[in-house]
Amino acid sequence: MKKLRYIILIALAFAGAQPVAKAQSEAFLEAIRLYYSNNVRAAFNQFKRVVDTEPDNDAAYYYISTMLRDTTAAAENLRKAVELDPDNYWYNYALAQNYMSQGKHEMAAEIIEKLLTDHPKKTSLYSDLIGIYNATRQYDKALEAIDKVESVVGQSDALATIRTDVLLAQNKPQEAYDYMLGYYEQTHSPRAACFLAQYNAAAFNNQEALRFYDEALEVNPFDTEARYGKAHVHRAMGQYDQYFENINPFLANPDIMPKAKSDYMADVLSQQQFVYTFAPQVDTMMMNLYASAPADSSVCALTSTYLYQRGRVDDALALAQLNADTYPESYNLNFTYPLMRYYSGDYAGVTSSATVALQRFPNDYDLLQLRASSFWQLGEFESAIEDYKTSLAVSPKGSEKQLRCYSALGDLYHTTGNQKTAFGYYDKALKVDAGYAPVLNNYAYYISERYPEPVKKVPKDLRKALQMSRTTIEKEPDNATYLDTYAWILHLMGQDLEAKAHFKHAMIHGGKESGVILRHYATVLKALGENDLAGVYSAQAARLGE
Repeated sequence: MKKLRYIILIALAFAGAQPVAKAQSEAFLEAIRLYYSNNVRAAFNQFKRVVDTEPDNDAAYYYISTMLRDTTAAAENLRKAVELDPDNYWYNYALAQNYMSQGKHEMAAEIIEKLLTDHPKKTSLYSDLIGIYNATRQYDKALEAIDKVESVVGQSDALATIRTDVLLAQNKPQEAYDYMLGYYEQTHSPRAACFLAQYNAAAFNNQEALRFYDEALEVNPFDTEARYGKAHVHRAMGQYDQYFENINPFLANPDIMPKAKSDYMADVLSQQQFVYTFAPQVDTMMMNLYASAPADSSVCALTSTYLYQRGRVDDALALAQLNADTYPESYNLNFTYPLMRYYSGDYAGVTSSATVALQRFPNDYDLLQLRASSFWQLGEFESAIEDYKTSLAVSPKGSEKQLRCYSALGDLYHTTGNQKTAFGYYDKALKVDAGYAPVLNNYAYYISERYPEPVKKVPKDLRKALQMSRTTIEKEPDNATYLDTYAWILHLMGQDLEAKAHFKHAMIHGGKESGVILRHYATVLKALGENDLAGVYSAQAARLGE
């Protein structure tokens, strides 16, 4: 019974599309059984034992080749199989395919041309040969091969398309058009009509393009290529009603790949002026897309983002949450949901949704950063510190990610009153990037806070603060915040005239929008005896409530 089962396996293995079976050994039959049981490793080892004891077993070499990832090694085994059985169609065809995968087109063509001599009606061989000729730019040979196929099977859309592609590759667009026009007049093929329409559209012959698209749709009203093409001819002509009329069936068609449609809509949405001008129509397009593929992750992600941008925040968040729960394996969707919560100001919602996402994607840097920032906004500083420390642990040494973590931890520890630890993290940040302006500015300003009044003798740490602050304004001379820090330190060092000049510069670049900067400027003006002007800026600071 066991032997009979092996024989059945052999019969199935070689039926139709495999090498011709010969009388085989028990060892070979066992290898076949393992192979068709998907026990690849054991099958490979068994076939290797077969060729060691039966070096003339051509089928064993063939099967070994199918299990090798190394195309060169696979070709060696196939060549051995062909040497042992030169007339075997499948050995030769597999070797030709192998050569094609390696880019050895001439060697592949030689084998296929020989196979065609013995199998002249095997049209699939012509397809391979045409592909080889195109790849090697032997376009005349490709056209001859197409002629031979047509003599066997007759004309077809596929062959007509291949022929026109070859003619276009030869830079013979008019000949390609004339051929396809003749083919269309014989067949009234919608595919040919679409080719002719596209050709005319590219030449700005819009009316002729529309005529061919309409004729394609008369034959097949559901032809998506024609519907899509027609829509874009109308758009090019500024006929937007007809554009929307034709593009919506394309977007609503559930048979078209969702990814292709979501990519299309993403491109549409990137055209902000178009979206603004035709907001209701774009909304309809988006809803048609979503209705056609509500279970597709790319469509769902785009739809939720679109709803958010349109101000339908509750709908967007509901869909984003559904997306994340439906596709727990999708990082994009599981990051998008808490990110939307963050931008909507729902920081508590961020912490809960990011926590769920982190259970699915443990220690993900971006999710940790998002949650940490939300804890910070909520005043839950210890939780924020914990997340930033975890982020730090998963950041490459010396990276920008590490730099951001050190900077945030320095700010957080300062907020909690632990200045020594804060300055320690700032020092670590500056070891990563000595010129990192946000850290230099904060570090300098927090040092200056040690001195509520101008000092008579400038201490070492205040000189250090001045140097750090000077670096920031050298990097960003129009940054009002950095100018404020530098000018304030100058004031503490008794250099009020120089401080005033920098405050005036800050006023030009947004300083008037900050109560802190206005109050600092007023203090400097008062120190210089300009009491009236100081009163003006003090009043402005009071109005800002800072």
